[in-house]
Amino acid sequence: MKKIIFATILSGTIAAPAMAATNTDLSDARSIFNVQDQQALQLEVLSSEEMKETEGAWFTYALGGLAGMYGSGYGYLAGGGNSPYGFLGTVAAGGAAGLWSPISGVRSAVMTFGGAFTGGAVSSYGSSYGVW
Repeated sequence: MKKIIFATILSGTIAAPAMAATNTDLSDARSIFNVQDQQALQLEVLSSEEMKETEGAWFTYALGGLAGMYGSGYGYLAGGGNSPYGFLGTVAAGGAAGLWSPISGVRSAVMTFGGAFTGGAVSSYGSSYGVW
C-alpha cells in the first residue's frame, strides 16, 4: 500500500509542471507534428470563456471511476472472492476501466456499473474455482 501511495505522489509531482505550463507558443506543436507552415497546423489557444465552459468536465470521468470501483468490488464479492488482494486488484481495475466510461446520464451509469459488476463477478468466480 505504501508503494501505491508513493507512486501516486511521485507521478503527481512529475506531471504537475506539464499541467501548469501556460506557454502559448505553438513551436512545440509544429515540431511534434512536423509542420512548417503556421497556417497549416490550425491550432488555437482556448479563450477564458471556452475554458470556463470546460470546467468540471473531469467530474463525469470521476463518477465513472467510482461506479467502476463499486461495481467491480461488489461483483468480486458476489462471485465468491475472498482474497483481500484480489478484491483490491479488482477494485483498482474496475476504477481504471470506469475512468474510460464517463457518466453522462442514468444509462451510462448503469452500463458502467453493470460492466464492472460482471467483470468482477466473472474474474472472482473463475479464480475461486480454479478455472484460471
